[in-house]
Amino acid sequence: MNPDPAESVSVTHDPETGRYTATFDPDALDVSIAVVEATAAIRSEDPMRHAPLFEVVDPDALDQLCRRSGDANTLVEFTYLDHRIHVQADGRIAVVPLSGD
Repeated sequence: MNPDPAESVSVTHDPETGRYTATFDPDALDVSIAVVEATAAIRSEDPMRHAPLFEVVDPDALDQLCRRSGDANTLVEFTYLDHRIHVQADGRIAVVPLSGD
């Protein structure tokens, strides 16, 4: 059974830092899907209206790297939709808006 990605990613926001933290089960959902769902939730947008993730990172490579590692020490960082994305293989994603200056 494939879970609904939108219901499988939980996003919290720290208003003091502006940082968002998304969590998901890496055994149930590919990290590439979790990144898209997290940014969609943060931006309150339909993920189908976003620029494709593959324009900034290879989703298959991202999934494979995180799947093979499963270690919290594995960290992948990239910029997507005006946010700095920090993906940890254990199911945590930090999303930090880029400054406007």
